[in-house]
Amino acid sequence: MVRRLIWSITAQNSRKSIFDYWNFRNKSKIYSNKLNVLFNENLKIVLRLPEFGNSINNSDIKFIIISHFELTYKITPTEIIVLDIWDTRQRPDNFPFK
Repeated sequence: MVRRLIWSITAQNSRKSIFDYWNFRNKSKIYSNKLNVLFNENLKIVLRLPEFGNSINNSDIKFIIISHFELTYKITPTEIIVLDIWDTRQRPDNFPFK
C-alpha cells in the first residue's frame, strides 16, 4: 500500500527553524541542503517500511534518528504524518513527546 507523506505545521516550523539556524550560523545554505537531503532520504525509507522506526511509549508514534535529529511520525492507513523534528543536542526536558 502506498501512503502519502504529510508534514504537520509543527514539523514544517521545526524544519524551517533548523535550516534558518544553520544558514545564519554557517553563512551558507550548504549544510541545510545536506540536512534536507538526509531527511528526505530517510523519509523515503519510512514510506516503504513504516514500522522502521522505534515506538514512543508503545503508541502509534514512532521516531528515527537522522544525524543529530530525531524525526517523529505517526502511521495511519493512508498517510505517514511527520509530527516534529527535534535536535537531540538540546536538553532532554525540551523533548516534545513524553
